[in-house]
Amino acid sequence: MKLETTVRSAPKDGSGFERGLREYFEYRDTGVAEATGGLFAAHVIRAIPGKEPKPQWHTHSVGFQLFYVTKGWIEFEYEDIGKVRLEAGGSAFQPPGVRHRELCHSDDLEVLEIASPAGFGTTLVDEL
Repeated sequence: MKLETTVRSAPKDGSGFERGLREYFEYRDTGVAEATGGLFAAHVIRAIPGKEPKPQWHTHSVGFQLFYVTKGWIEFEYEDIGKVRLEAGGSAFQPPGVRHRELCHSDDLEVLEIASPAGFGTTLVDEL
């Protein structure tokens, strides 16, 4: 597969976000999944103000997953290291299959998530 440079500008009005996997987040596609034939995905995730997460232990079937917080804060709990709070500029690499859950986040949260493959699955798991 020959990859080509892909450029996508963010709409100035803040639009371009859609509902997705979680009802308390909106997602904006960066075009990476299409550009790489599904090898990678990169999207911006932002909180929907007033909507709270429902902490559920889960795993993802990924080879690679990285979160980078661009605005606000988010708290996760991981089976291997416990509770973690990430603020703007913070990041987390989540190893394949690690049990984790989101505990809470700020109303102004925005994160960049990069994952491989693009069409990864999510599986709910039992409490620790």
